Amino acid sequence: MSEPSIVVTQTSEELVSRVAADFLALVSEVLESKPVANIVLTGGSLGIALIGELANLNLDLTKLRFMFGDERFVALDHEDRNEHQGISLFPELANKSLLRYPAANSDLSTGQSLMNKAMTISYGSAEETSEVFDLVILGLGPDGHVASLFPGHQGNGEWITAEQASPKPPSERLSLSYAALNRANQVWFLASGAQKAAVVSSALNEADCELPLAKVKGLQSTSWYLDKELSDAL
Repeated sequence: MSEPSIVVTQTSEELVSRVAADFLALVSEVLESKPVANIVLTGGSLGIALIGELANLNLDLTKLRFMFGDERFVALDHEDRNEHQGISLFPELANKSLLRYPAANSDLSTGQSLMNKAMTISYGSAEETSEVFDLVILGLGPDGHVASLFPGHQGNGEWITAEQASPKPPSERLSLSYAALNRANQVWFLASGAQKAAVVSSALNEADCELPLAKVKGLQSTSWYLDKELSDAL
């Protein structure tokens, strides 16, 4: 695997525009040899802003299969739900292009089981290590968490891990496991702001970094999209 690449933009807005352009180029390349591109989206301010940009790209959604890396275990229309935020900017995602997490109309373990079954139908056995995603896009927190995989929390599971006590509300969440996230051809991290410099520096420079963001890498490549404020603080 090659060394991670780092892309720096002046502002977070420019970061989102650059990622959208790179996304379009990647999808075009993937679809030259495959009938469908499998993409994992992220929530957070940058992730949702990116979805707004993707809505303007005239994507052929019949050739794209999306899901989010994690989801708050709340009602489908809850304002904290990544899917709800994304669909509000890109309504077409609500069709069959988006594999949606179960809503909180049952207990968390049942939701985990339902999502594991849906993932197995879509992507096969969780025990394999081969590529299933063409691209995983991840934001990250100042504590180094990605998706709903937090420092000091186990984060294990089949396809899906259930987080019962998230340090950030809502407390109950469903997330792709480390094993699932690592089955991506490419992983792109999106980060802005000096407050994230410490964890990004650790992930890039420490071989034994145990933070969640350091435990996910692309099978072919890993890229970091940073704004200048964050890059200057490294």
